[in-house]
Order: sequence, then structure tokens, then C-alpha cells
Amino acid sequence: MKKNMPIGDWHPADVKAALEKRGYSFARIAREQGYRYNSPSAVLRRPWAPVEEIVAKIIGVKPEVIWPTRYTANRIVRGPQHRQPKSQSRIRT
Repeated sequence: MKKNMPIGDWHPADVKAALEKRGYSFARIAREQGYRYNSPSAVLRRPWAPVEEIVAKIIGVKPEVIWPTRYTANRIVRGPQHRQPKSQSRIRT
């Protein structure tokens, strides 16, 4: 077990294996959702609610099952959320 991995969260290898069993990888998620190559894998290390939802939907469970330490009992997301990519945040009008 990783030293800093919260107790209760799925191990990153288990998340990857569950995705692979369904024919997915983080690279495929990135391509299909318009993210940079493999950037969705950051969800294994830090909260990123939109990608947590995508991964959970593919696996067939709710995000709070995979990452219970990131959610409260009322399904409120805990911790910082991932910002938009810089290219989207600097749109000029």
C-alpha cells in the first residue's frame, strides 16, 4: 500500500484494472473527453470531480465508492477541484 494513500480509497492499480476490464485506459478517456493525453490519471492522486464521475460511470459504481475520503455523507465533494486547462481559461473576447 502506498504510504500517503487514504485508507478506504481504492488502490490506483485497482482503478486502472477496473477500467482495463471494461476496455478503457486514461489515455482513451482523455481522447474521448478532450483532455490532454493521460491527464485524467491525475485523479488517482488528487480530487478532480468531473473525471471521478467519468471513471465511476465506466466502472459502474458511484465516485464515493472508489474515493470515499473525497466525499462527505451528503455526497459533497471534499478538497480542491481541478481547474480548467489554461488554454480554456485564457479565452479572449
